[in-house]
Amino acid sequence: MVDKIDDLPVMVYDWKDERIRQIAENIWHAQMAGWPAVLTYVCRPKKYLIRGKSLRGVPNIESRDEYPFASTLENEGSVWVGHAPAEQQDEQGILISAFYARHGAYKKGTTFRFRVSVINFPLKA
Repeated sequence: MVDKIDDLPVMVYDWKDERIRQIAENIWHAQMAGWPAVLTYVCRPKKYLIRGKSLRGVPNIESRDEYPFASTLENEGSVWVGHAPAEQQDEQGILISAFYARHGAYKKGTTFRFRVSVINFPLKA
């Protein structure tokens, strides 16, 4: 059965939340450039290898921020890369982990699809 997008859990990034503002902006730009809003969590014990491939050759201005996330099937080494303060990256890690745990994504054998949404961004799509 194919999931309807409206039935998927939504990971929300609020641009007005200063703790993740640059992350939200990066995701908004990535989605406007055509990167998918619907992602699929996959258990990747060595996701740092994918992340390294995704970020190869990208200067580390602040902390490099890739979208789609390294924990998703849609990140296969080709991603949108923005930059954000390390504190925002840490906050995003907490947000993502809590979201995955709340929706049972960490259960072995689970295929977990979800939608990523940026709200309150000052520009309209």
